[in-house]
Amino acid sequence: MNADETAIYKFLQGYPGVFVSVTEISRRMGARRKFDEDRTWARPILRRMDLDGLLESNEVGEYRLRQKTGEPLPSKKPWASRAFPLAIPR
Repeated sequence: MNADETAIYKFLQGYPGVFVSVTEISRRMGARRKFDEDRTWARPILRRMDLDGLLESNEVGEYRLRQKTGEPLPSKKPWASRAFPLAIPR
């Protein structure tokens, strides 16, 4: 993988199981000037990564890291403070 592909891969690791738009990836990964010149500069890179089997896309054209078959999507645990118990004993 080249530098752009590695950076995109690491960026998408922060969003496990979530599809991210091409525009959002282009905005977050590139310099401001690069994004201003072409808002979808990452599209060819993402398409190549999709063909290589690193990413998967949905019908809208958003991308995420390829999920292994049978692997459940990560679930976020609800935040709970230890200072206040969830159930008040009576």
